[in-house]
Amino acid sequence: MHDPVTGDERLHQHGYSYYIDFSGGILADYEPEELEQVRTWIGEPYAVYVSCQSMDAARAFLRDVLPGVDGLVDTNHHEILRTSDFLTLMDRYPGWDWRRQPSTDLQ
Repeated sequence: MHDPVTGDERLHQHGYSYYIDFSGGILADYEPEELEQVRTWIGEPYAVYVSCQSMDAARAFLRDVLPGVDGLVDTNHHEILRTSDFLTLMDRYPGWDWRRQPSTDLQ
């Protein structure tokens, strides 16, 4: 559902609300070195920004959307991980809060 105020898309799923920005504008927040790192991994990036109210909401959304996606997940906390690695960590550590604990601390 399109939000006429923000221009973002709104999604209500599994009892959670999400705001999704498909514009790619989030790439302006990246440092040139970060974008270069992303380009070396996957080529020219296409970015989607998703905002939600809780870690449970984030986990539910990412578990639904990411399987089969060949890309990267930026935790927004100094880590960019391959999608498959991110999903593996979510499965292995169900309570993992990537905002507070980097993936390198899990292994």
